[in-house]
Amino acid sequence: MAISRHLTRLSSLVINRYVILITILLTYTGILQNYGGLPSFSGAWRFEIPLILYLYFYLNTILRPTRWQPLLAAAPLVLIYVGFDIYFILFGRLPHITEVTELPEMFEVLPVAIDILVVLIVASPMALIVASIDYKKTRALLLGALPLTAIVANIEVAPESFMEAFKETQLEIIFYSDAHSTRNVGRLGMMLYNEARRKSYLQKIAAYRDNARYREQFNSAADSVKAQKDKRNVHLIVLESFLDPSLIKGAQFTPSPVDPGFDKLFHNKSGFSIAPVFAGGTAQSEFEVLCGVPALRELSGIEFNVFTGTKTYCLPHLLSQGGYQTTVTNSFVPDFYNSTNAYAGIGFDKIYFPQEYAVARDTYFSNGDVTDEMYIFDGVLLSQNLAYISKQIKEQKDTPIFNYILSIYGHTPHGINTDKRPKVITVDSSLKDEQLTNSINQFHYRTKAIAEYINALIQVDPKSLIILVSDHLPALTYGPNSYKELQYLDGGEEAIHMNRIYIIEDGVATQYNTIHHYDIPRIVLNYITKGEYCQGHACTFKTTPDSINTATYRDEYMTIMAEAMGGCEPPPPQTGSDHDEDDTPAQPNPQPGA
Repeated sequence: MAISRHLTRLSSLVINRYVILITILLTYTGILQNYGGLPSFSGAWRFEIPLILYLYFYLNTILRPTRWQPLLAAAPLVLIYVGFDIYFILFGRLPHITEVTELPEMFEVLPVAIDILVVLIVASPMALIVASIDYKKTRALLLGALPLTAIVANIEVAPESFMEAFKETQLEIIFYSDAHSTRNVGRLGMMLYNEARRKSYLQKIAAYRDNARYREQFNSAADSVKAQKDKRNVHLIVLESFLDPSLIKGAQFTPSPVDPGFDKLFHNKSGFSIAPVFAGGTAQSEFEVLCGVPALRELSGIEFNVFTGTKTYCLPHLLSQGGYQTTVTNSFVPDFYNSTNAYAGIGFDKIYFPQEYAVARDTYFSNGDVTDEMYIFDGVLLSQNLAYISKQIKEQKDTPIFNYILSIYGHTPHGINTDKRPKVITVDSSLKDEQLTNSINQFHYRTKAIAEYINALIQVDPKSLIILVSDHLPALTYGPNSYKELQYLDGGEEAIHMNRIYIIEDGVATQYNTIHHYDIPRIVLNYITKGEYCQGHACTFKTTPDSINTATYRDEYMTIMAEAMGGCEPPPPQTGSDHDEDDTPAQPNPQPGA
């Protein structure tokens, strides 16, 4: 009898409602991750699973005991998880708490049938739960809510302490992707962490918000662009890990890796641009290329990660204000580095991702066959962009275009489909590195595809600016040591930040002095305004660059980030200032929109 009682007790423990709920969620998330949903939360046992169990216990405690009590208590938790995945599938990112305010607008644009369906699925069980609460259990209601109240209060009052405790006690937070982080810390955990991070950053940037002086300079630059006659198009292509083998002294390549068509376009006219990162952190290079300030990491390890979608003072927004159609083509996933929010905040009118990664989004291109390569080949990406842009130019003759492309081919581990692209370049070096061999062979095929794209683009759009720049160098197998061994440039510590940049103005290759990535917006603005921009602003790309003077750019950087992280949309131009000079952060060298 005693054994029977123990077995009965063990059986009830194994199959009780709490175990069943966690099993259901683990099974659900494990399956849906294979169909475009967020990763399984199987590793989130330090915070997420205990939080789910606590919330389920609390709901079971305050609901009236009925046969439906376990299902009613589980309903909001299951709905939250389903909602996370639907949101991720539709928008390619993890929802943030602040996005609750966007729900009314979402209901306005959705078809009525969808609105009704959402109400039935979500509102009906929630109404039943509210009706089933035993409001006489005052003590249980109040005491049971204390842990959740404490978490919320900690985030509101002391967000940095919450973040610190969270990082100390949880598995790793993947800095470049909220989606990947959910595997370690869970959906709710990541959403709470993001809210604490937002609160922490907002405290730091409050003094820089609504900077009247900077706003006026930004609007003035936008007006200057708008006033131009015969506005010329701009094509800016950021190339993933584009390593030029001609800069490597410690290796010989047979035959020459560069495609003859590419060499003919840029022979002796290639330049250098200093990247803020090495071997990773593409979003940091993008931030500099598009916003015109150094990626100082004052508010986040990756600036893009804290963008909310609110418009800020970056080049695409300025060009959009100046009458341009601004388009971004990103060849990777929408969630990567929070790029969807970042691109919206930077000011792009149209944001495109491959249809394989953004099923519910409007797009014009797809990955094609990526067998053995993982990432879309530059030729496949650029040929689709050429078709799209050619159509835009033809159909919208009176609307200038800013065409921004981010490639991904060339990313570690440099996969190459040898059936399509045989390894025709041999590498002779004391450093035996298969990644180097693959990267150089990729360079060969990439330069051929790029040359074909540019030659065709010049035919379609001869009076335009075309800029190609590498985001950063690839790590290869041994990181910086590989570049020392290979004698890349002078082999110095700064050499690994030196990347190739290629510029074509009105169909002719043009070479500038060595610049930083954050100088590119000024080159664009100066070209568009036919030299007017640099007459009124300090354009550092016209001189040999020195090391970054943080004091020169910090206020500009903080102002851009203040708006990006939730500041108000820059209002129309005004006469005078909104407040006293002492209330506006100092601007030693303001260069709006760049």
